[in-house]
Amino acid sequence: MSNRIRLRLSANLDGVPLVNEIDEFTPPKIKPKMADNAGAFVASEVTVGLEKMDWQLKVKGELDKISNSLGQYILSNAQVNVTEQGKTTDDGQYKLEYSLYGPITGIEQEAVKMGEQPTCTISGTCQSFKQTDTGTVVHEINVSTGKLVVGGKDLMSASGVEL
Repeated sequence: MSNRIRLRLSANLDGVPLVNEIDEFTPPKIKPKMADNAGAFVASEVTVGLEKMDWQLKVKGELDKISNSLGQYILSNAQVNVTEQGKTTDDGQYKLEYSLYGPITGIEQEAVKMGEQPTCTISGTCQSFKQTDTGTVVHEINVSTGKLVVGGKDLMSASGVEL
């Protein structure tokens, strides 16, 4: 197994391209929502769903364009695409793509400091989320349709649920 070397991180925030402005991206966590299995002699938990899928994107640069473009999505859903490209230590190439759709939950400007570029953190919650790794689907979750692919496995079909 080889290591990956990130060469480029880019994003498209509802038509606003960001290429050299991305400082940090935190993709949604896929975390099961657990409930106690009460009544059993031995305590345990069962999965009853997934936690909400939050993400964050920290960007530098012309914050007015970003704020003006994304402010409208506080009350509706935005399409955000983030792409990571690079190479592997065995001279291969890779491309991670994240497709995020849902409301923007915050646009927070960082502290203003002399000698530094303006920075803001954009936060959101996913109504749908798709992650592909060099063309292979890793996760595909859609709240509206009930699609639930986690780690390449269709969990709804595996549970006998037809969509």
